[in-house]
Amino acid sequence: MPGAEPCESPASRLLPDADESSSESELCGLGILRQLVFLFGLGAALASPAHTPDTSYCRIAIGREAVAFTFTFDLATLARMTRVDADADGRITRAELQAATPAIESFLRRSVYVELNERDATFGPLTPPTWAPDAGDAIAAADQGQRLATLTFRNPVLHAPDSVALTFDFFGSLGERHTVLGTFVWSGQENPVIFTRFEPDYLFDTGYRVPALDQFREYLWLGVTHIFLGYDHVAFLLALFFVRQFRELVKIITAFSVAHTLTLALAALGVFALPSRLVESAIAGSIIYVAAENLWRADEALHRWRVTFAFGLVHGFGFANVLRELGLPAEGLVRSLLAFNLGVELGQLAIAAVCWPLLRWIGRRRWAGRVRTVVSGTLLAFGAAWLIERAFALRFMPW
Repeated sequence: MPGAEPCESPASRLLPDADESSSESELCGLGILRQLVFLFGLGAALASPAHTPDTSYCRIAIGREAVAFTFTFDLATLARMTRVDADADGRITRAELQAATPAIESFLRRSVYVELNERDATFGPLTPPTWAPDAGDAIAAADQGQRLATLTFRNPVLHAPDSVALTFDFFGSLGERHTVLGTFVWSGQENPVIFTRFEPDYLFDTGYRVPALDQFREYLWLGVTHIFLGYDHVAFLLALFFVRQFRELVKIITAFSVAHTLTLALAALGVFALPSRLVESAIAGSIIYVAAENLWRADEALHRWRVTFAFGLVHGFGFANVLRELGLPAEGLVRSLLAFNLGVELGQLAIAAVCWPLLRWIGRRRWAGRVRTVVSGTLLAFGAAWLIERAFALRFMPW
């Protein structure tokens, strides 16, 4: 099974300072020993009523539509990541755990690195930890080392990744003796691995390879659907389309295309990148700016293509973040980027083909000014709401 046998798979863990003269049988024996240690530790944790101190668990379930990363920590370990007992009364309540979840999530995103297809990726959305039904209203300090909390990040993918790699960089914070018992689950098989400060990373090779034509179609469709379902991108484009002349529309679309293609390529290829939170907040700010121009400026066409180019650079970073979360392919990267970008272009052209003629028709009516005010005011309100939500890491918008 690909990735299951460290002594045979080329994607197995790289041993630090391994002696190149070690025989193949010795390496196989070492891999078997690791698995026996893992099974012994896991069996002890399950058979004993007490949770093993300084031990956490990680399960990576690799599917053809998503990769789920499930982390299990005891509450004492979570308290080393951030302050969970907010009122310092020696007990952790359900509300305190919920309030600490954003800080725990931030710690894990900073301290655990994921690669899909041998390229940097980001964790997907988090499913917050649940409160055990038998835990009562609060958990005392004496029991916090035994009570476990599970957090799951789910990364949607276009297809099963070629490989999944995980690196833990939190042993300095959680303790040098801390151990993570991990399991990679692929095609119905469970493949155990142990993470420590001495061996903090592991690359699991699934052996799956997607055909080139299927890959192109998948990324093309992803680009189309992303522009249609990316409501902030649609709002930005709609605000831009309040121009009177077709040549101005062409300049706007061209400027947006060139700009987001440039930054998408730079970010996807790892040349330059910006934090996701900053990018998403700036995208919301672009909607606010253009919508406000529609309300208070009459000669927007004279410079709008320049504004579009500037904000298009930001939107390109946003497109790249989507690809990073899904996992860029190990093979055919340029082909996939071109397909995705082509899909985005087709999507925005379809939006322009529907919206601009309608706005042009409305512009000839006596009540055109009122429509412009209402639409732009609505877009400004949505942009402001997105900005507040993203800048302060809140969740209240429907999308």
